[in-house]
Amino acid sequence: MRQGIRAVMGAGLAMGLAGLPAAAQGVSLPASDPVGIARSGVQVAYGYSLEAAGANPALLASLRDARSAYLAAGLELQSSQVSLESNQKTWYSSDRNRGIAGFGAAFRVAPALTLGLKLDTPFQRHGEFAPDAPNRFMGDRIDLSGHRLEAQAAWALTPAISVGVGLGATRLSFESGSAVRVGVPLDPTQPASPANPVNGVAEQGIGETGTKTVPSYSLGFRWAISPRWTLGLAHQSGYRTDLGLSAALRGGLAGVYANDGMSAALLGTGTRAATLLGLATPVAGSGRLELPSQTSIGMRQRVNSMITWEGDLRWTAAGLQVPGFAQLDTPSGTAASPATVARGKAHLGGGLSAEVELGKDWTLRAGAFLDQASVDEAQVDPLLGGTRQATFSFGAGYRVWGGELSIGYQYRQAKDQDVTTLDGVWSAAGFRATGSRTRLESMGHLLAIGFKRSF
Repeated sequence: MRQGIRAVMGAGLAMGLAGLPAAAQGVSLPASDPVGIARSGVQVAYGYSLEAAGANPALLASLRDARSAYLAAGLELQSSQVSLESNQKTWYSSDRNRGIAGFGAAFRVAPALTLGLKLDTPFQRHGEFAPDAPNRFMGDRIDLSGHRLEAQAAWALTPAISVGVGLGATRLSFESGSAVRVGVPLDPTQPASPANPVNGVAEQGIGETGTKTVPSYSLGFRWAISPRWTLGLAHQSGYRTDLGLSAALRGGLAGVYANDGMSAALLGTGTRAATLLGLATPVAGSGRLELPSQTSIGMRQRVNSMITWEGDLRWTAAGLQVPGFAQLDTPSGTAASPATVARGKAHLGGGLSAEVELGKDWTLRAGAFLDQASVDEAQVDPLLGGTRQATFSFGAGYRVWGGELSIGYQYRQAKDQDVTTLDGVWSAAGFRATGSRTRLESMGHLLAIGFKRSF
């Protein structure tokens, strides 16, 4: 009976992984600690692992030690580039680096009850493009992050079956920026009209920012089918909230142009534009932020005393949505970005991880994960990405100082995507896409070091 169950589950995992495209650098991070990073987040069934309990709270019940804790710190890097086919020029994103931190602890308070605590960064997306990038009207800056703290508990219903729950809060932060153009009439203090015609356009950067703390939860299940096989299920909550954004101008006047949006402006346009922007009011866009929930199933096998592997499938629900860009209200009207950031779609991902124990001191880890596209290809943008993604990771642990010192690294590569909606001309008549082909590319790195000890 058990062999039949294992065969069916193993075949399901293999079919799911085989059906995935060979990979989007999305907004989710696999983990904030070196062990989880080295496994590419593939660990929802990995018993006897405090780090894996961050992904599945039910695994707390499987820990051998009555008390244990780990502390981790690292660096997360993201880089995107936009290449315009018409002039063969490439723009690279800046603001690439972010520090990350992770913490986990477990305390067995009764034979069937274990309590835990975790601190991690489940979401991170950031980048900024130069003021002359072709995508500036569609958004040229984003900084999205989520820092989560959850208390956990796991109950061992039987020696082989346990359930877990985590309850806590996540601090969500969001910032975005874009550029808009406004018509500059002869009298900038009055609305444009036939008697007060527009005689040029002015470009100005605007941005918005907001933060909010929202509740979060996680659920987990673990079934040790046999001494060598374990099944794990985990669910991480999504988020839906209004951030209450505030908007502001970014820098000074970016440029003035003639009515065609490209030629040099007439004499005096810059002075009138400065007067117009002095009367302008930045208005925040929709403050609605939605981050999707994730549900994972995994199967782990301990092949022998040295080798353990796991395969996971992860379902990310639909609903990724960031706030709309800020607008600029002027006496001549409202200037708004000609585009909105696409809403994400549900998608499937799958991965494998493996660990090899070399003697009593060393443990080697590796993992890989493939993710389907989180948005339709026609809606991919350089800020959020959303194309297919492949990640590869490795790491090692060394037992020293009465605990384990670990390091983990992950490389993320998104599928290159060509779009024809980014490049355009914004004249006095409004924005018009040129149809020029633009290539979007994205990659990232994740690196952490940490120390775990039992007490």
